[in-house]
Amino acid sequence: MSGDAVESMLPKLLKFRREREWEQFHLPKELATALSIEAGELLELFLWREHESHEEVKADPKRMKRIYEEVADVLIYLMFLSHDLGIDLPAAIASKLAKNEKKYPASEYRGRFSLQ
Repeated sequence: MSGDAVESMLPKLLKFRREREWEQFHLPKELATALSIEAGELLELFLWREHESHEEVKADPKRMKRIYEEVADVLIYLMFLSHDLGIDLPAAIASKLAKNEKKYPASEYRGRFSLQ
């Protein structure tokens, strides 16, 4: 799914939330907490599974269904939080990528991992 397709989901998400009057519960801390919890649930699907390749993960349809759902939950809460705080996600990503390109030049970091 392209970035535009993801962004096009925002009006549907906001309508879903508005129809249920859930905005009152979606304070920034609550959304950030929910995002963290959903990310933890995604992480749990990889617990105790060392050195799995993409192919190995994708070969398990039952697990992939759960991963698919948790990824969606993470993105939904991130989109709500970003919308509510006025964060333009594509702009934030572009800005962070530009910052990381300077911080980690390919000529110095190709094939290397750094914990700076």
